[in-house]
Amino acid sequence: MIVLKALTVGSFLSSGRMLRFLPVFILVYLTCVLFITAIFPCPGQADSPAQSVEQTSHQNTGSAPELDGAALKASIAQRIRMTRRAKDDRYKLFSPDLVKIDEKIVVHIRGMDFFAVKIKLHTPDTKAVEEVLSLIVDETGTLQISGVHDLASGANLMQNAVSQLQHVDVQDLPPDFGKEIFTGDGAHTITAVSDPFCPHCRKGWEYIKLHQEKIKTFRLAHFPLNPASAAACMVIADAHHRQFKVFDIVDFAYSQLHSAPEPQKIVVQYMEAFPELAEKWGHDPVSALSYLTKTFGSVVQKERKAAQTLGINSTPVFFVNDTYIRGFHARKLDNAMQ
Repeated sequence: MIVLKALTVGSFLSSGRMLRFLPVFILVYLTCVLFITAIFPCPGQADSPAQSVEQTSHQNTGSAPELDGAALKASIAQRIRMTRRAKDDRYKLFSPDLVKIDEKIVVHIRGMDFFAVKIKLHTPDTKAVEEVLSLIVDETGTLQISGVHDLASGANLMQNAVSQLQHVDVQDLPPDFGKEIFTGDGAHTITAVSDPFCPHCRKGWEYIKLHQEKIKTFRLAHFPLNPASAAACMVIADAHHRQFKVFDIVDFAYSQLHSAPEPQKIVVQYMEAFPELAEKWGHDPVSALSYLTKTFGSVVQKERKAAQTLGINSTPVFFVNDTYIRGFHARKLDNAMQ
């Protein structure tokens, strides 16, 4: 509208009545300038992301914004029913009381309020914690927001709050979390949650190999992200169960194994690289995959479920001694092993 009015004003100024209406034109022009300046301040006047983000805990009271927790739980329950009931009849009646708001952080960003929330989902039958989610929502509890980014810098202004919710304490790991892949003469204990075809997980494995002399114990928890990854993890689980070339088979998975849409092609690659495996599995890839799925499929899924219960939903994650590291960051791993 402002542009259209400017064009109208411009054409009107060319007429003979320009002088009579000049004060009006000046007033309109100044009003438009002030309006635009208020909405789009100069870069030098705008608040930096660090100055414009305020984070408060859920314990704050008074005039702090309130999250509609009932609406949030109802929305999550409906989404769970829609996405899971076709595969599992238990979720057809998944109710809001199975959704628990474990923690919430209010983040104030330039006059707007958002909530980073940690959600625990409980199973319909046993009521045990099944999965932990970290979400960004609005105060109505009906809108999920993927992220709030500063347009100029690209910085995710919700990242600190979400990272705080996603932090996992090493002391919370179950005693049998992950499988021991190797031991050494180093001083550091590392547990990795990983997927064989995740590019950052592969970088993490290369880092582990380069610093193997610093490591006392390295454990690996499977978190497959697709059927091909699940097949690779089942092979590793089989190798660990039989104590057959565990390090070599893990190294093959993270450095040479190629992803494939059919899981049996994963099995074929292993059988070609380690012919001894066929003695246990048989030489038919379909039969071998059937054996692996029947014997180790539940083992792999149990590890993934244990990670999800801790709030881990992506890979890689590293626990270095008492330090939690989400994602592959060589410098953070270096610092944790100093």
